[in-house]
Amino acid sequence: MPILGSRGGGSARGFGKFGLGLTFDILVIAGGGGGGRSLAGGGGAGGVISFSSQTLLTNSQYTVTVGAGAAAQATGTGPNGSNSQFGSLTAAVGGGGGGSINGTYNGQNGGSGGGAFAYTPPGTAGTGTTGQGNSGGVVDNVHGCGGGGGAGGAGNNGSSSNGGNGGVGTDAYSTWASATSTGANSGYYAGGGGGGGQATRGSGGLGGGGNAGGPGVSGTVNTGGGGGGSYEAPGSPEDLYRAGGGGGSGIVIVRYQSATQKAAGGNTIISSGGYWYHTFVSSGTFNLDLSYLAKAKGGTVNTDGTYWYHTFTGSGTFTPTQNLTADYLVVAGGGGGGNYTTGGVGGGGGAGGLRAFSSTSFTANTNYTVTVGAGGSRGTTGGGENGTASTFNSNSVSGGGGGGCNGREAGNSGGSGGGGQGGGGTAGSGNSGGYSPVEGYAGGTGGTASFYGGGGGGGAGAAGQNSSAASSNGGAGGAGTDTYNSINFSTWLTATGTGSSSKLAGGGGGGSLGAAGAGGAGGGGTAGASNPQGVTNTGGGGGGNHNGTQNSAGNGGSGIIIIRYAA
Repeated sequence: MPILGSRGGGSARGFGKFGLGLTFDILVIAGGGGGGRSLAGGGGAGGVISFSSQTLLTNSQYTVTVGAGAAAQATGTGPNGSNSQFGSLTAAVGGGGGGSINGTYNGQNGGSGGGAFAYTPPGTAGTGTTGQGNSGGVVDNVHGCGGGGGAGGAGNNGSSSNGGNGGVGTDAYSTWASATSTGANSGYYAGGGGGGGQATRGSGGLGGGGNAGGPGVSGTVNTGGGGGGSYEAPGSPEDLYRAGGGGGSGIVIVRYQSATQKAAGGNTIISSGGYWYHTFVSSGTFNLDLSYLAKAKGGTVNTDGTYWYHTFTGSGTFTPTQNLTADYLVVAGGGGGGNYTTGGVGGGGGAGGLRAFSSTSFTANTNYTVTVGAGGSRGTTGGGENGTASTFNSNSVSGGGGGGCNGREAGNSGGSGGGGQGGGGTAGSGNSGGYSPVEGYAGGTGGTASFYGGGGGGGAGAAGQNSSAASSNGGAGGAGTDTYNSINFSTWLTATGTGSSSKLAGGGGGGSLGAAGAGGAGGGGTAGASNPQGVTNTGGGGGGNHNGTQNSAGNGGSGIIIIRYAA
């Protein structure tokens, strides 16, 4: 069990390095090689190497390099993928490129080797790196190229104008793949790219290998899959210069067995099956400085280096492991757009209520219930239904009001109000919780009896627009917001990859017999769009029933709760 200190993986931060009393398993996969251009071999998969029971030291940082996949090739032999590495441990070697009629006939050596080009004399297959991958396929006919090697098997040979399939990847880490939602083909990594052939193009190997084609298909990102080779179609000179597929980028995953999080770093951090998984899909730093460790459990956890964020897209529990002071944001589910099974023009759904709180004290080892509200249904026989409230730390926000439609012309009141039906429906009011500052705004009114535009649903930042008094256009949904009570949470959305148009809680657009109302920035659904739903986990309202089309309204988007505290 080697101890990795400051060597290679970055310098130690300060004094007092010591073991955490647990060991780390590390999976490193390099970028895949590219398929060759024109009639060409498939790219080899990136090398796969793992390390078990590694002892790491606190107050240390370890550089993590995630290798890029080879670029799609338009000039000849496929290029190799780039290496991946954790700290000073042995690097996983990038996959070898496929041989080509326009370049070197031979497949290139790599983590797994590239497939050979078919000619007389034929090229040779690239070899794989011992312990990391396998060789590419060769050829026995001038018109079928070899598949790229995979982590679990060699590339298949080309034959009788048929390209060889890419070598199979490995599913030895399927538990890791399942826990982190990575890999391909139900838990495989590092499949080889398929080889080109005049009759049949080779398929990519399980684990993200790209199929051969014109052009070749690139390997799946963050699997290390090899790119597919291209092919020469008989009698079609214009197909002689098809590009080979690029290689899939690599990935690095670190896991350890613990009830609580013990490290920082990675694009995502997940707890599953008694392990914590830190997944790097891009280069970064694995950090064991105690000041960087998360201080609570619950939700999806990530950091921007200044703050820790716990994002709840569904209900759960937030449990601090020490006393801490945190800020938090609570958004309810948006209201459904006004809908009717036999047509009609509906108002947009109101956004879910939104409130934010700062400098709140939380007690160590206390379970705080997190309730994330669902979006409201568009309904089936009239107005849309209200969204559901979200609650955290005894503070709630109200679900968005459903939009009006035939059978219930008025928009419902809610966190933000629903828009009224076209033809005179009144708007629903916002801030049904009676909060100060308000949690949301009113919807817009529907057009008069002569004009059938529905009102827009209210948003957390502005009221929904009224339908124009001089047209049948639907009202736009009210804009969402990135600020509440002087708390600007735009950086929260960036750090957590949430929100829509850098906002939350936009109202749904009103339907019409003319121009449909646009959804409000922050996840509001646009009436008449192919997808009029409020955006999931924004609290956006659904778009209203449009142009008399049956069941064309959208459901409201579900809510979200984000908690942050200093790193």
